[in-house]
Amino acid sequence: MRNLAVVMAVLALAGCNNEVDGVHKKVAEHLSNPKTAKFANVRFDNQGSICGQFRGKDDAGVFEAYRSYVAIKRDGQYEIIIDDTGNNLRIREVCGGADLQRRAEAVADQPAPQGWDVEVVQGPNMGALSDMTARLIEKGIPSSVEYRDGKPVVLMGPFATKAEAEARKADVMARQGTDSVVIQHGVQR
Repeated sequence: MRNLAVVMAVLALAGCNNEVDGVHKKVAEHLSNPKTAKFANVRFDNQGSICGQFRGKDDAGVFEAYRSYVAIKRDGQYEIIIDDTGNNLRIREVCGGADLQRRAEAVADQPAPQGWDVEVVQGPNMGALSDMTARLIEKGIPSSVEYRDGKPVVLMGPFATKAEAEARKADVMARQGTDSVVIQHGVQR
């Protein structure tokens, strides 16, 4: 009986890998050079949709910035959505971070006397807190950890201007594939 369970688990994983490979081939078609595709933070939601970040090399052989994607599973097929702006709410609804983005959008017109934060999106893409902060330190990106409702939140900033915060957000996504949101420092989340 135990051997049967192991065989079934292996077969399930093999099928899963084939689906992921198929999705990744479709996602890679959005790159200049699909054969150079690299994927990061790949994860599943409880409905079988696949989330992650990807990048590839441009025509000059230089890696492009990471972009987020989601492959939403419906009736055995995948609808693939690529985030070219870094603010796709539909992707965040499936992959995590939608509530934070909605809050940031709701307060976007309010002043930021204490500056602007770049907040890493909570959820499966964050991984272990120590790993996340170590990757940021390794890349020379200062960050801090704040606890909200007993959960750690990784922040970069505060930055004096929203433009500086947006630039850091873009830099962290480009180099690490880490999804984040820009929001006023100290604002209620």
